[in-house]
Amino acid sequence: MTRRPAARASAARDNVAFVEVYRPGALAEIRALIPPESLAAIDGTPGFSWLEFEHDHWLMDGTLAVLGREDAIACWRRSIGQLVEKPLLRNFVEGCLRLFGASPGKILKMIPKGWTLAYRDFCTPAFDLLSEHSAEVRFENIAPEAFESEGYLHCWHAICLGVFDLEKPKDGEVEFTIERNRSLATARFGWR
Repeated sequence: MTRRPAARASAARDNVAFVEVYRPGALAEIRALIPPESLAAIDGTPGFSWLEFEHDHWLMDGTLAVLGREDAIACWRRSIGQLVEKPLLRNFVEGCLRLFGASPGKILKMIPKGWTLAYRDFCTPAFDLLSEHSAEVRFENIAPEAFESEGYLHCWHAICLGVFDLEKPKDGEVEFTIERNRSLATARFGWR
């Protein structure tokens, strides 16, 4: 039996819960869009367990439907600062900051290593430092489910933006491209 992609339940719930901070009342609107069996799975899955795609995607789809693409990306981006304070990611991020400091490119290269803390079988992330002032993270071999619920790709874009924000780059920019035909998404980072 082939495993379907899944997200860590605590990360999925924490990510969508931040919607209420971003736009009060929006969380209830999102939850109203989720079928009862998926809502039960979302609420009942222990935080350390995996929330299967068939239930998790409703969080992505609902956030996009309620906030729209631009605000969903902005919301997810802002949530990164709060998510790195949660037990799932805190030790990993604090360790990276202690080891590497908050300098552009140093923490970005940890995205592929930390990816499996929150996502399973969605893609294979890879990092390349392109120059002293640029880098890229490629999400290769993206599972078809990520294209069925495009919220994942927008959320990954937001994660890249949010992680880059942690590094406090001077004049930083991120270009995020999606190539469905190649099952690839690329985040290109630049800074001075």
